[in-house]
Amino acid sequence: MGLSLLGAEWVLYLLVILSMVSVGLIIERVLFYRSVTQEIADFRKKVRAAVGSQDWTAALKAAEARIKNQELIGAHDLETGLVTALLDAQKSGKTAGVEVLNEIAQDQVVRAKISWEKNLSVLATIGSNSPFVGLFGTVLGIIKAFHDLSKQQAQGVQTVTAGISEALVATAVGILVAIPAVVAFNFFQRRVKAALGEAEAMKSFIVGQMARSLK
Repeated sequence: MGLSLLGAEWVLYLLVILSMVSVGLIIERVLFYRSVTQEIADFRKKVRAAVGSQDWTAALKAAEARIKNQELIGAHDLETGLVTALLDAQKSGKTAGVEVLNEIAQDQVVRAKISWEKNLSVLATIGSNSPFVGLFGTVLGIIKAFHDLSKQQAQGVQTVTAGISEALVATAVGILVAIPAVVAFNFFQRRVKAALGEAEAMKSFIVGQMARSLK
């Protein structure tokens, strides 16, 4: 009962903290994706052109150069690692089946995917639960309003309406915190899926060219 009479104010402070965390994570993810995909289109063109002409050395050099640049910024895309792994297998001269090559590439993709999905679960949690936190604050505020009414019956309806209006602010703030988090989570999820699609296409292209060169 003592907790319920605290009202919605402390819940609003909690929602403000969640909002700050959400905005911070959104900014961090935007900067991450921007840095990790820088010049990725040019890299794809170089690798596809080199692999298409069976120039494995040029393709490997392009991949190794990009890996060095990414190590400087501490972030990796989903394609450079798999390109390097496949071309290293080609360079070794050992014959590997398509299934083995796919597993080699998939290992690199899965490891890079971890960094791509970092903090997305936190955004999803904030987005899905902030409205409930706000609703919780509203319920506490209404309880407090009616409790105040019982103590101050002379003020009547004004006491209740003022308390309820303040309590409803918590629900509004909860929804306001949730909307950017949900939008950002969906946007980042689509970006990860698009990058995985590009990586899968690159893997299929290189493995196909390798298989053709062995014929």
